[in-house]
Amino acid sequence: MSRRYPPTAAHLHRAWLELVDTDGPFLAVPALERVYPQGIPQPDSRALDAIKDAKPAFEKAWENWDEHPGDEAALDLYREARNTWVDLVLRQGLRWGASYTVPAPAAAEVRSPDYAVTVRADGALVHGDTTGALVLVTDPTDSLRDPLTDGWSASPIDRMEELLRASGVPIGVVTDGRWWAIVSARPQTMVASGIVDAQTWIEEPQTRNAFIELLQRRRLVGGKQQDRLTELFGESVTAAEKITEALGTQVRRAVELIVQALSEGALDAQRRGEPDPLPAARGEVYEAAVTVMMRVVFLLFAEERGLLPQSRLFAMGYGISDELDLLDAREKEEGEQALDATFLTWHRLLATSQALYRGASFEDLRLPEYGGSLFDPARFPFLTACDSQDTLAITVSDRVMLEVLRAVQIAQLPGGARRISFRDIDVEQIGYIYEGLLGYSCEPVEEVIVGLTGGAGSEPEIPLATLEELSQAKPTETALADAILAWIKQHQPAAKPPSKAALTKALKAGDTLDDTDIALLDVTDDPELRDRLRPFIGIIRRDLRNRPLVVEPGGVLLVETPSRASSGAHYTPRSLAEEVVRYALEPLVYSPGPHQTADQDTWRPIDSDQILDLRVADIACGSGAFLVGAARYLADRLVEAWQREGVAYGRTPHDLHVHAIRTVVATCLYGADINGMAVEMCKLSLWLVSLDPKLPFSFVDDKVLHGNALLGLTDADQLRRLHIDPAAAGNQFSIFALDVDDILDQASRLRRQLATEVDDNDPQRSAATKRRQWRRYQELTAQLADVADGVVAAGLRWGAKPSKQLKAAYEDLRIAVESAYPAGGGETDRVMLDDIKGAGLTPTVTTDYERWKPLHWILAVPDVMERGGFDAVIGNPPFLGGSKITGSMGTNIRDWLVSVLANGKKGNGDLAAYFFLRAYTMLTRRGVLGLIATNTIAQGDTRQVGLDQLAMAKFTITRAIQSRSWPAASANLEYAAVWGTRAVVNSAATRVVAEGEEDVEVTRISTLLEAGGRVGGTPYPLAENEGIAYNGCKVDGLGFVLNPKEAEAWIEASPANARVLYPYLNGENLNSRPDASPARWIIDFTGMSEEQAKMYELPYQRVLERVKPVRATNNRKVRRERWWLFAEQAPGMREAIRHLDKVLVIALTSKSVVPLQVPAGQVFSHMLGVFATDSFADQAVLSSSLHQTWAIKYGSGMRNDPRYTPSDVFGTFPRPRLADGLTDVGSTLDTNRREIMLRRNLGLTKLYNLVNDPTIADSADPDVARLREIHVELDQAVMAAYGWDDVPLDHGFHTYRQMQRWTVSPAARVEILDRLLEENHRRAASQGVVSPASNNEATEDEEGDE
Repeated sequence: MSRRYPPTAAHLHRAWLELVDTDGPFLAVPALERVYPQGIPQPDSRALDAIKDAKPAFEKAWENWDEHPGDEAALDLYREARNTWVDLVLRQGLRWGASYTVPAPAAAEVRSPDYAVTVRADGALVHGDTTGALVLVTDPTDSLRDPLTDGWSASPIDRMEELLRASGVPIGVVTDGRWWAIVSARPQTMVASGIVDAQTWIEEPQTRNAFIELLQRRRLVGGKQQDRLTELFGESVTAAEKITEALGTQVRRAVELIVQALSEGALDAQRRGEPDPLPAARGEVYEAAVTVMMRVVFLLFAEERGLLPQSRLFAMGYGISDELDLLDAREKEEGEQALDATFLTWHRLLATSQALYRGASFEDLRLPEYGGSLFDPARFPFLTACDSQDTLAITVSDRVMLEVLRAVQIAQLPGGARRISFRDIDVEQIGYIYEGLLGYSCEPVEEVIVGLTGGAGSEPEIPLATLEELSQAKPTETALADAILAWIKQHQPAAKPPSKAALTKALKAGDTLDDTDIALLDVTDDPELRDRLRPFIGIIRRDLRNRPLVVEPGGVLLVETPSRASSGAHYTPRSLAEEVVRYALEPLVYSPGPHQTADQDTWRPIDSDQILDLRVADIACGSGAFLVGAARYLADRLVEAWQREGVAYGRTPHDLHVHAIRTVVATCLYGADINGMAVEMCKLSLWLVSLDPKLPFSFVDDKVLHGNALLGLTDADQLRRLHIDPAAAGNQFSIFALDVDDILDQASRLRRQLATEVDDNDPQRSAATKRRQWRRYQELTAQLADVADGVVAAGLRWGAKPSKQLKAAYEDLRIAVESAYPAGGGETDRVMLDDIKGAGLTPTVTTDYERWKPLHWILAVPDVMERGGFDAVIGNPPFLGGSKITGSMGTNIRDWLVSVLANGKKGNGDLAAYFFLRAYTMLTRRGVLGLIATNTIAQGDTRQVGLDQLAMAKFTITRAIQSRSWPAASANLEYAAVWGTRAVVNSAATRVVAEGEEDVEVTRISTLLEAGGRVGGTPYPLAENEGIAYNGCKVDGLGFVLNPKEAEAWIEASPANARVLYPYLNGENLNSRPDASPARWIIDFTGMSEEQAKMYELPYQRVLERVKPVRATNNRKVRRERWWLFAEQAPGMREAIRHLDKVLVIALTSKSVVPLQVPAGQVFSHMLGVFATDSFADQAVLSSSLHQTWAIKYGSGMRNDPRYTPSDVFGTFPRPRLADGLTDVGSTLDTNRREIMLRRNLGLTKLYNLVNDPTIADSADPDVARLREIHVELDQAVMAAYGWDDVPLDHGFHTYRQMQRWTVSPAARVEILDRLLEENHRRAASQGVVSPASNNEATEDEEGDE
């Protein structure tokens, strides 16, 4: 007799949670276990009796209304019974008693976006000054998630979210009497809700008990703070993020397993004498594996949410939601090996895909022809191809599919495994999970490759032969671990290998593993290969089957693509995407609206036809989170318009909303991405958000476009004149056989036919017709696309920079196009055109792409471009630092971005700046931008290249977030958000900037994304500041660095070595050591040839061994060839400080933003700014609040640490005349500060942390008090030097750019910045010539590696 164990708390909680209709990060089991370790307790018997006694009267009224749904009398009776029932449940069932207040406090009120509908909370739980929960009571509804029909297309739960956010109350209760919802809307987090059915409270007491317990008074306004319901929701939000992160890693491993299974299947087929079943282009294997995973997730999501047919026949024949449990049971009963021998789930998945794509009809089941490239069998025909025996040429076992299903349905978390429901996962979360699969591909394997252990989802691989070579050269485990890590760093920079200690331990432990023999037999029957693998078995990672990951010759291997090292996907929470969408589209759906007036009572919504005339794009769409948000937002406004117009009939509210989303997706939305798999992921997101089980997928092949959004043509004139800059082509038109205008006209007509909702009841709108029209469209524009590629290629080869070469290139293109498409219909000759395209579109550096694929907007969306462009561009462009663009994309791409998009404006701007510029050019005259980026978009060169140029083009920023932490714990970064328009914005309209978490109304927003002062514009470089401020040396090679003892020993061994060995000062030493002295030395061969460097034997040998191998992989030729020299030797700085004994130095990244005097005879790191002066007066000016505030405003920084950029900060800073008083106060600061630092053993950072700490009173620390006093005197002296004694400084603890410090008041800061900018403009005008800002920075390249 088997022993039965009592259920665990986790099982008890899961049991009732499975009966709740949840959405968002509803209560997580670990949070519930913490507060309820024994499960949910039984409610008070009096509460249960009261509910049981009152329930029949309400049910009778509900049944009466259900039988007479249109009867007003029945509805009135229902409302009366409902109100009595609701009041009893809250007061007696939940024990709120007299604390339940009706009506709710006045603050609990919100209005619809058009201000036509006002919603008030019906009641609230109030305890003293605290409101613990709001209550919203609604008329009977099929679902509390369905939109209501009163003119505001928001469900009761959506309305409660608005009420909660407006009032600051975190918990709400929504009910129509039958359905009861708990809603959580914590600040800065996604809303979560769970609905229970009161009609099942007798047969499902666990949900009733949980509902009663969670809403007890003590869980809302009493008890321990950490045990309140809102805190449980807070923990659940964190748990949901962890689940999303875990699934991202697991899905990546599952895809790797599918690739491995396909590889093994192909090798098995070849051993049987069959031809290789895999495509010759091995990258397609990875795309197919990802597609298989996308199919699995789509089916699980759609089945669990009831978005596919719910019949038993579908579940038995096609559904996969039960497969995990079935396979799990088989594994337990039959063992793993039995699953290795069957392929049932794989066949089911292929059959389901075929049925969904082509449709299926049976007596009791009809599947519409859903279509969609996701399920198109023609995309990857090798998956369904047959061998000589007429069976599938390649199959995936049930063992593999079991692990695949586990990977997407069971999250492996630190506290244990957790089964997840796809009802709890948003479309945006699914998109994020798949974005993590970008940056990989497959390659053929020509030698044995093994996968090594490492960070989950980012583990490295290495050839077995290489591993053996390293092992022979490094006989000890420690030395071998070092060698393996060095190899990984060089060959797979984005991989996350284990630590040296972990790798060493794993190497030693290999001999002790219990399953070594079994594991090796699982891998291969070849005894020789098993012997070769055996020494490394401890470091070879296991796949999800627990088999060592070994790929034999002829197989395929999943590998990183070049972009992986510089890319990273961050989960974009739904709340952030919806915020971007709302403020971008709100000005378009109201006229007048927010750009005309701040008075929302006067806003007027546009009609449905106008909504459907809007065109909205995300030109770097990724998985489509922002397009999904736009679909929801516009669909809500469309439903409201239909209701106003009296045409919202014949459908349930839910069906009407789905119809609206499908209409918006078909008509209004456009996406684009450079990555073909991202395009498919975006399509998946749009299908999921618009899915109707009775209708085909929304047709989006023509809406989500594949190509590089920054490279393509946007103007028909570029085609007519065969030139990227039609004005530069002069009056010469090219004569070739293609009628550009006629083709574009036909294409526009076709696109307008495509832009309707799919409807198989209308032959002209059926999925098959849409596919035929799309094929016709591609055929129609193919030849023009060929020519357009030539236009880009001809210019791209020369970076589109105006030059003789560029002029000749376009003359050659004209000849080539006229030969390929002769006007007279003569013989075609494509050789020249193909050569131009090959030379121009082939990347000049290693990238993910064999050829660039320009996205020609004029051909892809001619109907949009002919109307002037898009009404809105939204999204989150990819981040790539300005210093990495050349290395990642090539010099010609960087030059193209500067010449074509940035109007020739040079600068080390991030890639996002060019996306902003491209987006702007694609807007209509009243178009709107809503974009997020890293906070560098408003800093330094990136701002100058991007936002500053938009401002000069009369772009008005209407709303901005300068810097805010990413709203998901998984990403440690600061983001910025920009909303603005090309239209004229009325002076009465509101402009809003974020300060912390608060929104502040201002009269003007500057390109720094903060409130603008009375002086507009940006500062100019000043000639008077040239030759003073420099960056230090960029070393690029840790092999140059040595410790002081080594340096001393080398000099003792050969005194001549002292000529090339110097103390090496970096920012950390400057800020952390009390004497600001360097902790290390460095080898410096500046100015020497290699032959000269060889004269210093020990230093040269060190650099030869440790620097040369690293430099050999550098993208830049000069750094590879001149490997013994620093990457950037700062010759200008060296010359400027040559005659000085001391210099001023500032750490480029530091919250203190103050310089120190240090000895000049040392090498300064590139993370230091070096001022060629030893003047105490200069030190006073550069230590003042004036310079500090200027540096914070015009510098840059990825997070809250300001970054001092000498060209942008010092190069533009209008210095005052130097007076004796400045010298005295500068000397006082230097002397006193140095004495305090040495006496108290404090570095600069720690000292200023004390100075800027408001909790340290002057009386508590005399040293801190003295420094504060000196800084006040110093600021006063500097203001006097400018002649600005009239400005009250009012020193105190003030916050600016999220940093609190001892400084001048906000009012003084604004006035000082205005006066400094005025003075900068005055001096710039008087000097006549404005030099590029970069003149002050002595760098060899326009940009450097990071």
